[in-house]
Amino acid sequence: MTAPDADAFTEKQRRVMAVLGDTTQAMADTLGDGYDANAVKSHIFRINRKWPGPNPIRRTDDNRRVWVADTEPPTGDAPAVADDEDGDTADEDGPQYPDLSGVAVEGEPSEDALTERERYIVRQLQQGVGFEALAEDLGERPGVTEAYLRGLKADGWDVYIDETAELVAIEGDHTLRSSEHIGTRTRKANRWWQSRHNQLVREFKSLDTPTVTTDTTPGSEDWVLHLTDIHAGDRVRLPDGTDVYDKHVVADIVRYITEKSLELADYHGADYDNAYLLWGGDYLTGEGVYEGQFEDLDAWLDEQHDMLLDPLIEQVKAYSEQFDSVTVVGMPGNHAEDRASGTSRQANGDLILYKSIRNTVAKLREHGDELLENVGFELAEGSSYINFPLRDGRLKGHLRHGQNRRPQAETSKRKQQWLSTLITHEYSLAWMGHHHVSGVIPWDGPDIVVSGSPKPPGGFVERIAASAQPDPRQGPREIATCCSVADHGMTSRLAIKTHDFDYIEAAQKARD
Repeated sequence: MTAPDADAFTEKQRRVMAVLGDTTQAMADTLGDGYDANAVKSHIFRINRKWPGPNPIRRTDDNRRVWVADTEPPTGDAPAVADDEDGDTADEDGPQYPDLSGVAVEGEPSEDALTERERYIVRQLQQGVGFEALAEDLGERPGVTEAYLRGLKADGWDVYIDETAELVAIEGDHTLRSSEHIGTRTRKANRWWQSRHNQLVREFKSLDTPTVTTDTTPGSEDWVLHLTDIHAGDRVRLPDGTDVYDKHVVADIVRYITEKSLELADYHGADYDNAYLLWGGDYLTGEGVYEGQFEDLDAWLDEQHDMLLDPLIEQVKAYSEQFDSVTVVGMPGNHAEDRASGTSRQANGDLILYKSIRNTVAKLREHGDELLENVGFELAEGSSYINFPLRDGRLKGHLRHGQNRRPQAETSKRKQQWLSTLITHEYSLAWMGHHHVSGVIPWDGPDIVVSGSPKPPGGFVERIAASAQPDPRQGPREIATCCSVADHGMTSRLAIKTHDFDYIEAAQKARD
């Protein structure tokens, strides 16, 4: 392919072409001030964009890895075109992304070959990062940032642009050695959390947000189910070796809670306007939160997520059929928050689960005949609480997981914490979990409902709350809470108990 005339290139680009035949660093050293290895790569990339043909300037396949041109490059003395530093263009239509499709891969990725700058970029890409955010983080112009990405891809790193999710990322199993000695399983956990979250972001951008309009009538009430601390993927084993809580039980206990909550709504006997499903966090057990917790995430991450999808979607559907409107309020817990090192806060296990269900509802609404049209979602992202309207805004609900609060207000310190929360949020009713105990905090402020956990007590619960009997056969436990709310506040609190649920029978039945 014939090379363009020399005046098609900037003076800097012609200087780079004049020193071809050497490695990137050697070319930078020859060019002197104003040039480093990354600047050389950036100029070569822009030269190739102006020069017809597939990468007319390329690196050789031998061990030297020097830059060569298939055609004599035009390095004449013709006047240079206006040099815009790195050829960046104005952002007229939102975020602009480089086209990496034409980059020729010239080897296998090697951590040892990375500069410190490239190593930092690879770590960012393994999490997924916006292109403009990456350029800003690096303190570089987009053209230079693009050159980094093209260079990494040419070196074998599987860099890709996802314009829908507005992310640049790296696919594959290539990971850097961690200075924090993160194990193989944790690295795989990182990739699972982030790739799943990015996929959900992509899906949701193409869907209509599931929203719902609430309405109230005088004398009616709203119905609230607070379900927290499921800990899917955890195991509780009695001293005799009997498993009383494991993956075989989780779906059945969630379905049991759904059924009992609707029975309690009928039992209370009010006329209901709206229903609220308060998902309080720690639905997935996560990893490494307390000593002795099961840590084999390679086998459990996807299972923790998948074992809850069906029963929770069934819960949403059952409530949709029973009430005029349903709002799912999702709060992440601290187990999912203590995720694999290096992921973004949005890549929280509970949030991934909530977003999966939200996206499923959005898809069903697109393709169904008024299916789940009365369901909306409010999800907390990057916060330890979420506020939401009750009774069409007459009251304010406050949901937090609870790791930053104790389920008491008897001491001056604990009371001051809740007073501070009340002053800040001006809530009318609050719900929390985390401590695996059940009740209403006794104090002279607005009601604070604390809900128990479907998971039978183990050592963790004994450390954070009162010691409890882990054998569910010893008696019923309160595992979730239902509340009825009128315009003036809570009219009833009804606990869902385990008196009709046999953990051991459920586990054995699932295994059979």
